[in-house]
Amino acid sequence: MTSKKTDMKLTENFNIKGGALIIGSLLWQDHLENKNEDNIRKLWRDRHLLISHKIMVKTPIRYGRLSNSDIYTMTFSNSVAKNKMGTGYFVPFQQTPIATFNDLVNQSKEISVAEGMKGKFIKKTKVGEIWCVLGILINPKTVDIDKAKAIYKEWKKILDNEGGFNSKDFKQGREKSCFDSSGKLNFDWPKALDKRDEEILNSYDFIIATGTKPTKYPNVDELEAKVQADKTRYYFIENYKSGITTFQDFEVINKL
Repeated sequence: MTSKKTDMKLTENFNIKGGALIIGSLLWQDHLENKNEDNIRKLWRDRHLLISHKIMVKTPIRYGRLSNSDIYTMTFSNSVAKNKMGTGYFVPFQQTPIATFNDLVNQSKEISVAEGMKGKFIKKTKVGEIWCVLGILINPKTVDIDKAKAIYKEWKKILDNEGGFNSKDFKQGREKSCFDSSGKLNFDWPKALDKRDEEILNSYDFIIATGTKPTKYPNVDELEAKVQADKTRYYFIENYKSGITTFQDFEVINKL
């Protein structure tokens, strides 16, 4: 049970607005992998996002997870230097405002379905290993600290209920994890690539994003080899064409 104070923070004047931070195929792929007929991702974008209002942002991303199809997919990474930030997109939700915490959970579940996570906040492999987790980041400039703490507390309860989440798994070596123990995205509120978008971006209250557990951060040669071998999804190429980039992209492109 939540405390009385927490209940008040999540029900009284909860109204907040936010969106998804997209750093991969959620933006450009219409279907789930190997299910060309479902259009799940396209339907999610059409029904829940304001795609025409998307804002390109700087975010700490790099290729770092080998997928089942043996290609490197995107991860958040706090070892990315500030002058080597990647680019992704903040895309607002159509539902504005989010009136209750349950509404926030329901929007997050829609992302989960689009990610192939079946409405869960944690996706696990067949052997029980965690693949990815839904995370949240509250804008400290627009949401008071008590309300933010209440949201993070309830988010943690969802992750704890699903089981197996350990924030220390979402890093490589000595870098800082991209999550804290509550499922909070463990980096700063993003900055817009175009300064003219900064005021709009900073008016939003929260971001939801999927963080994938990294397996290895490839060097340029290793990444380029996987890009060359990807003849089905063209994951790197489609990301690049869509404006989702990392600090390694230029060198990889020059080798292709």
